Amino acid sequence: MVNRLAIGGLTVIFAAGPWLVAAPFVLRYQPPDAPWTDAVWMDVAVGAVLAVAGLAGLLAALAGGVRELYAARREPGAPQE
Repeated sequence: MVNRLAIGGLTVIFAAGPWLVAAPFVLRYQPPDAPWTDAVWMDVAVGAVLAVAGLAGLLAALAGGVRELYAARREPGAPQE
């Protein structure tokens, strides 16, 4: 079972992704009408990867938890898969 610390870590990874995508615009180091700099492209790319990885990890942890709940509800005499 995934513990609370692991879920917290995955949540932080997921939250860092959208922040990295938004940071150049929120902190205004990317002017609105200027072409994107290499730093902005890197922030957006890394942020997207972190968001996808964090979400995938959270969904995998959720699926594992649901699987454990179903396994615990099996009847004692039911055949194992």
